[in-house]
Amino acid sequence: MTSPDTTPASRRFALPLDPRGILLRAARMGRVLVGVRAPGALLERIGPFDPVVERGDGWLVSENASGRTAIDPAAVASIVTDVSETPHDTLLTYVDFLDADGASIVKVTALDGPELLEAALDGLPRDPLPYVPPLPRTTIPVDQNDPGALPFRAAVASGEAVTLVAVRPGAEQSHTGTVEAVRLGHSYVNLIQSDMHLHLSAGAVGAWRRNTEGARVTLAAEDAEGRPIGLTVSGPASAFAEAGVPA
Repeated sequence: MTSPDTTPASRRFALPLDPRGILLRAARMGRVLVGVRAPGALLERIGPFDPVVERGDGWLVSENASGRTAIDPAAVASIVTDVSETPHDTLLTYVDFLDADGASIVKVTALDGPELLEAALDGLPRDPLPYVPPLPRTTIPVDQNDPGALPFRAAVASGEAVTLVAVRPGAEQSHTGTVEAVRLGHSYVNLIQSDMHLHLSAGAVGAWRRNTEGARVTLAAEDAEGRPIGLTVSGPASAFAEAGVPA
């Protein structure tokens, strides 16, 4: 156990720069949470890590019936694993694929404990790294009318399956399924489901830009200045009938 004034001992290590090889090992970690963070939005897929294949453009893809994770290995500048204890007395259990600025491209968290993570990485050389604290916990009030919640509330009401896509340089992630509920709190508009989480920062979405092709609608999240943030939600037009998003 650590106190708030004590820096935990680091169990953070650099791994070999082998994105494909390490992603292939993720299948041995049991149930994992795979996160891709676009500006203001974190989309996470949950479940066993599916087999990795190489796309024609060189990207590495893990896909199943409900979702897909794709990563550009050329964008990965370093790979780290961390099983450090945090000041909140929790244990980190992840592998993070980082870009040249040290930002996460794709993070794979082992949900079934550090033992499976360690077993999956067994035999790989590791170089010790300094402790890096988790992102600070913030409490920003979430407006009940936050525009970010609009299409998801409509999808709940319709019961239709929709597709969420998060895109950032070097990675893209999608999930298709029904939306069970929208929860506001802890600074986010949240979708919390057994196979998917979405955490959309309060105020990150100023508006949704609508694109209609036949009977299908895609809504792209934009910030207050009209810039896309890298999150879209799409589905049949009937899924968004109550979204309150201008046509």
